[in-house]
Amino acid sequence: MLRFVVAVGLVLLVALVVATPAAASEPPVLIHNVRIFDGVHAELVAGQVLVADGIIQRVSSEPIAPPDGAVVLDGGDGVLCPGFIDLHAHLSLQYPVELQGTHPTVAGAFAQLAAASYLDSGFTTVRDAGGTHPDFARAIESGDLPGPRIYPSGAILSQTSGHGDFRAPGAPHPAWLGGSPYVNSGESILVDGVTETLRAVRENLRSGATQIKIMGGGGVASDYDPIDSLQMTPEEIRAAVQAASDWGTYVLAHAYTSEAVRRLVDNGVRSIEHGLLIDEATAKLVAERNVVLSTQLYIFRPRQDDVSIYTERRRAKMRRVVAGRENLIRLIKKYGIKTGFGTDLIFGQYPLVGREFTERAKYWTPAEVLRQATSESAEVIRMAGTLDRYGRFGEIRQGWVADLLVVAGDPLEDISLLEHPETSLALIMKAGRIHRNRLRAE
Repeated sequence: MLRFVVAVGLVLLVALVVATPAAASEPPVLIHNVRIFDGVHAELVAGQVLVADGIIQRVSSEPIAPPDGAVVLDGGDGVLCPGFIDLHAHLSLQYPVELQGTHPTVAGAFAQLAAASYLDSGFTTVRDAGGTHPDFARAIESGDLPGPRIYPSGAILSQTSGHGDFRAPGAPHPAWLGGSPYVNSGESILVDGVTETLRAVRENLRSGATQIKIMGGGGVASDYDPIDSLQMTPEEIRAAVQAASDWGTYVLAHAYTSEAVRRLVDNGVRSIEHGLLIDEATAKLVAERNVVLSTQLYIFRPRQDDVSIYTERRRAKMRRVVAGRENLIRLIKKYGIKTGFGTDLIFGQYPLVGREFTERAKYWTPAEVLRQATSESAEVIRMAGTLDRYGRFGEIRQGWVADLLVVAGDPLEDISLLEHPETSLALIMKAGRIHRNRLRAE
């Protein structure tokens, strides 16, 4: 059976336990002369933060005496904020579009470029929304590869002819040939019926997935399924939800239309991805069930007419989806639906991740966007329950994991600063370890 491993060479031999590496060998770090955005409140508060053993030890508006051996950093009156979180990343889909179906080692090389770029852009955590094998998350967490901590979903579950069925035209179903149900280098797995669905979910969980991704309706970047198609039966959806909940975690699902979203929500899915074509009644249902609606904005704006990625059929579907954006945002605001921060960048678009901030700032205040990218997304991450073994992060709070950024300037006044992380991020710290430091040490 083919299993997609987005890593190269000996990456496959990493330890099987996913855990944040101990930061005890790192000296304590005291950051002062900063204005603190804690991930929740819009007001910036002048203060200092002490980090030791990978944890925020103290947050104070009063001077903190540095412990022996501490590194003292002058924040230069920048803004200290939690590390960013992307709820809808696809690290294994970052190869150029013309290489679709490439060998896993090639996909792994591009995945590593993307992971390093995410961390360089201030993203200390991503929820991979399908395709990336948990081995890649373990390789990064071991310290062998640079990148954000990854909450992997493993192979995407798709019905035959669904949004994850990326076989070439005319290719026979692998089951008819006695072959593997994994397609497109193992990024998705074809499942039909309750038994196959249960097996695929359990296989993903065995491999180390922290949540499960299914395709619940038609998609844009696929040629054979109409947007309005309903994918996976109620029985199949319930099977995926049951198998995931038996391990204390949840299912996220791709869907655009009201019919697809209602079927998913009615059968236990807790996070809807995209949802740009839902109506008022469906939005109300999502809110009443406390379901996350993880949508994305930038990815649906710039390339609806891009012939390098989209066929004419795909472009027509994209134009229809884009037309629903304004209404979706109105519904999210009206019903107070949790949406978090996600990008869905694929085929090498990862350097554009900062543009999601400015695109969202057309509809929300910069403080609201930063809250989505930190504390709100962290709440979604924690839905993984007992499979989340990293501790609490997403806020600047005593006792929480020290994922910290220092922004040179004020993103609450000019959030476009985050489009240029190479110049705007003076400090990037993940779990107490400094990845980038351009601050003055005292």
